[in-house]
Amino acid sequence: MATETMAPPAGGSAGAASLPDLNAETYPFEAVLQLLDRAAYLNAFSLPGQPPGPPGGRPSAFEIDESLHRFVVHLGDPSRQEGLRASNTVGERVGRFRHRWRIVPDDFVAAPGRVPPEVLLDPTRSQRFVMLDGHCELGGHDSFRGFGTGRTFPMMEGGRTRLWVATVGTILEGSGRFRGLEGTYTHCGTLDPLSGFSGNLLLRVMDPEKKIYGRGVSGLLEVLPDPDPGSTYLVLRGQKRDKKQKTAFFLGPDGQPAGLDVEQQLRLVDLDASARAAGGLRTGIEVGPVVGTMKARIQFNLLRPGAPGTAQAPIPFLSYNRYSFIDRNGGDIGSFEADSLEGRTFLLHLPGAPRQQALRFGGFGPLLNGSGAFAGIQGLMTDNSVVGIAPHAIVTTYVLRVVDPNGRFRTALRGQDC
Repeated sequence: MATETMAPPAGGSAGAASLPDLNAETYPFEAVLQLLDRAAYLNAFSLPGQPPGPPGGRPSAFEIDESLHRFVVHLGDPSRQEGLRASNTVGERVGRFRHRWRIVPDDFVAAPGRVPPEVLLDPTRSQRFVMLDGHCELGGHDSFRGFGTGRTFPMMEGGRTRLWVATVGTILEGSGRFRGLEGTYTHCGTLDPLSGFSGNLLLRVMDPEKKIYGRGVSGLLEVLPDPDPGSTYLVLRGQKRDKKQKTAFFLGPDGQPAGLDVEQQLRLVDLDASARAAGGLRTGIEVGPVVGTMKARIQFNLLRPGAPGTAQAPIPFLSYNRYSFIDRNGGDIGSFEADSLEGRTFLLHLPGAPRQQALRFGGFGPLLNGSGAFAGIQGLMTDNSVVGIAPHAIVTTYVLRVVDPNGRFRTALRGQDC
C-alpha cells in the first residue's frame, strides 16, 4: 500500500469521551448494510439532445436535453503492469433528462424554486450552477422531478480548453415506480455551450421493495460508436470492511467536532440497466473483489443550523479522499487523491429500521497527485453514497472520468455478454 501522508484540512484527532459513538449499533451493522444496499442503480451515458440555446455570446443558462443510454463499465483486476483498466460501452437509449442549468454566484444558496441572479458563463474560470426544472423519464413508464447543483472546471484536454462539469442532484417527486422513492444523481462529463452536456449520469434510488432493481438484466447490448474516445470512465464501490473498521470524529481549531475520518474498502462493481423488459427499466449490480482502500477526511456538521438535510436545505460537506490500489497479491500499484469541492447531504429513511439515522451523500471534485500506475492522472470524481450513523455503515459508488487520449486506462470490450 502507498505510505505517503494524506494532506487533509487542518484539525486534530478526536478522542473526547463526550462525543457520541458513531460505531454503536442501534441495529446490527450487517442489517443496516443490507438496508442501505437495497437500491437500484442507473449508470447511463448522456448524449446531447436538443441544442441548449442560441449560438453566440456568453450565455447565463442552458436548456439541457440529455438522451440517456445504457452504459456498461467493466474493470479488470488491477496489476502492476497495467494498473487499473476498464472497458466503456455505450448502448441503446433508456431515457431522457431535461433541465435548465443556470450559472450562479459562488455564495448563492441554491434551493428548488429559488431564482438566482443572472451570471454570465466565464469559460476561463470555475463557476457554480443550479439545475432547475429537472424532469427525467426512464423506460417509457416511470419518471421523477429533480433539483441539484454543479460546477464547471475549465481544463486543457487534447490541446484545447474544455469545460468539464460535475453535479449532484436529488429526486423531489417520483411517478410510476419512482413514486415515494428517495434518490441521488450525479453527473460527470463536459459541457459545450453549443451542443449541451455529454458524459456520465449515475442515479441511485433507494428501492426497499425492489420495484426497479432486479438481477439478470436481459438483452444484448446494442453497441454504439464511442462518443468520448479520449476519456475513460471507471466505476468503483466503497464499503466498510466490517463493524470492526471504526469511524472517528476529528476536531477543529475550536476543539469542537469538525467532521469524520473514514476508511473504506474499494471493490470492483458492475452496474447495468435496460429498458427492454415489459415492465420498463430494470437494473442489476454485481460486486467484485477488493482492489484497494479509500481514506477520507470529511468536513461535515450533522447538527448545522439552517441545514436540516431536506431537499430545500441539504447539509453541505467537503471531503479529501485518498484512493490506494493493490494487485491480487496485495502489492501496491499506486494511488491518487480527490478534492471534493462541493457536497450535499440529505436525510434518509430506512424502512424496517425506524430508529436508524441514515443519510444520502453526493459530491464531486478533481483528481490529484497520482502515483505509481496513476502518475499524472487528470480527471473528475463523483461520489454517490448512502450512510448509516451508529452503526456507521457505508455503501458508496465512485465514478471517475479520466483524461485518456492514449488508452492508458482503457481495455477492449469483453464481448456482448453484458
